Amino acid sequence: MKRTLLAFGSALLLGTAWSQVILISEDFESYTAGSLIAQTAGLPWSTWSVAPGTAEDAPVSDEQAYSGTQSLKIAGVAAGGPPDLILRLCDRTSGNYGLSWMMYVPSGFGGYFNIQRNEVPGAGSWMLDVTFAPDGSIEYLVNSVAAAGTYPLDEWFSLILAINLSAGTGAVAINGVSQYTWQTTVPGPNQIGGIDFFAYAGGAPDVPTFYVDDVLFIDLTSLSVDEIAADGVLAFPNPSEGHITIDLGSASAGALISVVDVTGRTVASDIRTQRAGQTERALVDLSSHPDGLYFIRIADGGREIVRRVTKY
Repeated sequence: MKRTLLAFGSALLLGTAWSQVILISEDFESYTAGSLIAQTAGLPWSTWSVAPGTAEDAPVSDEQAYSGTQSLKIAGVAAGGPPDLILRLCDRTSGNYGLSWMMYVPSGFGGYFNIQRNEVPGAGSWMLDVTFAPDGSIEYLVNSVAAAGTYPLDEWFSLILAINLSAGTGAVAINGVSQYTWQTTVPGPNQIGGIDFFAYAGGAPDVPTFYVDDVLFIDLTSLSVDEIAADGVLAFPNPSEGHITIDLGSASAGALISVVDVTGRTVASDIRTQRAGQTERALVDLSSHPDGLYFIRIADGGREIVRRVTKY
């Protein structure tokens, strides 16, 4: 499992140092329970027919939550629908992206999402279909070729999509373990337009009901060798069992240090530095947190430095 997790981490974040731009971060806490997300929040949320506020829209719910008290609820009929919610991702044709959310499927129900190549979906737009059956199995489907996976029922689990359009590759991980990889170029075009959260569980008699929380979409761009040398920030050992040392290099003693997980949740903040020879040094303790990928964020004046670390 740990080897698989590390391999997935390499697929998601090629290299040792990264600059990240958070494009979408949504925990559904700022809305009134029962409100329809596309109608209330607006873009990047929409629906299949571009009809926010209709039966295709989906409500914010206080029935389940991974963080806070609310999440997004997708529920419908066995034949599929009517909720058919789109999260628009801007018709991207190049770059390396991480997309993640927490998901909960109650016992006896199932769920589904797909990746659309176009923001406004239509015929021939599917890149990947993922169906969560009520028995805890997953079907991954690309270009009519199916593969199997599993997921846990009656508990929150993490879902991570690593999509590297520049390399033409995609990967899916459940609870940090890679389950499926595919070629984003097959059958083409090599483009991601949106995620479709559809009320579906494989068809009758299976009924769809699932919850989504802590949605995060990140643009990941590799730092050049010159940039790495310029800031001189080191995080070691990496991978680590949980205790990580950060040498700040050119960053100042007043730099603000925090740690976020792959869902975008801050797991440590206000980390203090101490003088160590000619540099400032900080210690991060992740020993009480789950194994997986973490981002150490260093805010220093007008710049932000990010280091990826793996706890195993």
